[in-house]
Amino acid sequence: MALNHVQEPHFWVISDNHFYSDDLFEDSERFRKFESTTIGTDIRYTTQVLDAFVKKALDEKPTGIIITGDTTLNGEQRSLEHMAEIFEPLKKAGIAVLAIPGNHDIYNGWARKFVNGQQITAHQISPADFKEAFADGYQMSSSSDKNSLSYVVDLQGYRLLMLDSNIYSDRFSKTEPITKGQLSEKTLDWLENMLIEAQSMKKVPLIFMHHNLLAHNENVTEGFVLNNAQQVLELVEQYHVPLAMTGHIHLQNIMQDSKNPTFYEISTSSFSTAGSHIGHLKLQDNKISYEVEAFDPRPYFTENQLENSDLSQYPEFLANKYRQVGEQMALNFLIQSGMKEDAASLAKMVGEANLRYFTGNNLLSETDKEAIYQDPRYQTLKEFAPRLSSSVEQSVEDQNIPNNHSIVIDLPE
Repeated sequence: MALNHVQEPHFWVISDNHFYSDDLFEDSERFRKFESTTIGTDIRYTTQVLDAFVKKALDEKPTGIIITGDTTLNGEQRSLEHMAEIFEPLKKAGIAVLAIPGNHDIYNGWARKFVNGQQITAHQISPADFKEAFADGYQMSSSSDKNSLSYVVDLQGYRLLMLDSNIYSDRFSKTEPITKGQLSEKTLDWLENMLIEAQSMKKVPLIFMHHNLLAHNENVTEGFVLNNAQQVLELVEQYHVPLAMTGHIHLQNIMQDSKNPTFYEISTSSFSTAGSHIGHLKLQDNKISYEVEAFDPRPYFTENQLENSDLSQYPEFLANKYRQVGEQMALNFLIQSGMKEDAASLAKMVGEANLRYFTGNNLLSETDKEAIYQDPRYQTLKEFAPRLSSSVEQSVEDQNIPNNHSIVIDLPE
C-alpha cells in the first residue's frame, strides 16, 4: 500500500478514541464504578462504535484514517489487538490507518480488565506491539526515528510527520501514565532532517502528534502543551509548516499562532466523548481544508444493538455524559463555596457551557450570546463564582479562531 500516487488525498482524523475491548469487561458493580470515573468518556460501547466507524469508512472510502494518540483506554494489549482486528477490512479495501501513540498507550500501569466481579491487571502494550498493530504507517514510511515511534509518510506534494511525543518506560510499568510529553534531542534532530528533506523535495510538511504545541486553553497547559514546544515551533517557523494536528486535551479547537500567523494547530476532541468527531482533512496543491463531522453511528448499528436505549440514542447518550460531568463539577464547587441555593440550576448552565466548549460549538449568533449574558444565572455566577462564569464565557466566543469546526488554509505559491 502506497499513498504517494493519490491525487488530492482525503483523510479522516480522529483522536483519543480510548478503545476498550468488550473482551476485557463484564457489567459488574466494579466495572460500573470504574466507568463512572472516566470524565464523560464512553468506554462501554467502543467496540460497537468502532465497528460502525469502519463500516462508514468502507462505504465512503477515505484515503486513510489518522489517529493522533490514545488509541486505547489504558494501554491494554487486548484492546490494541481487537482494534487491529476491527480495522482489518480497511486494509483489504486499501484504506491506510496511520496511528501514533498517546500517553495512555505504551507500558501503562493502569491497564486493567474486569473478570468475575474483580478488577485485575491486563497485559500492557509494548512499542513493538504498537508497530505491529498499526503496521500500515511504519511499512509505508520513508523514514522512521530510531529513538521513538515517530515516522514519515510521503504523499504527492505533502510530507506527513507522525511524531511520538510521549514519555514512557522501556518495560512493564506499575505506575500511572505520564501526562506530559517531550521530543528528545535525538528525535528533534531527526525531525529537522525530515523537514530539510521535505523542503528539498518541495513537499509541504504537516505535523501529527498527541501533545499540543499551542496553549488551546490558558488554564490547561501543564502536561498538555509539549514540554519543549518552543523548540518545535522554531522548526515549524523555519521550515514553513502550515499545520499541526493534535489531541490529548479532548477539546475541539482550531488555533492560529499569534507569533507565527502562517501556522495553525487543530486539536481534535476525543472520539469517545460528545460529538464523536471525525476531522475531514483534504490536501490539495494550493490549499488545505478541514471540516468536522459529528459521527452518528446509529445507521450502522444492527437491529439487536438498536434495542439498547444507550445505542439507539447514542449522540444524546454521549452529550448527557459530558453535560453531567460539567454539572457535577460545578455543583461540587458551588456547594463547597457555600452557594447551596439555586446551585443545581447554576450548575446546569455550566454543564451546558462545558459541553458547548469542548465540542467546539462556540460559534454563537449575537442573539444567542446576548441571551446567555442576560441570563440571571450568568449574572449570579459572575458575581459570586467568577471561575465558573469564565467557563460560560469561553463557551460563548473564541477570541482566536471563532469557528472551531472548519478552516481553509491557503498555501503560498
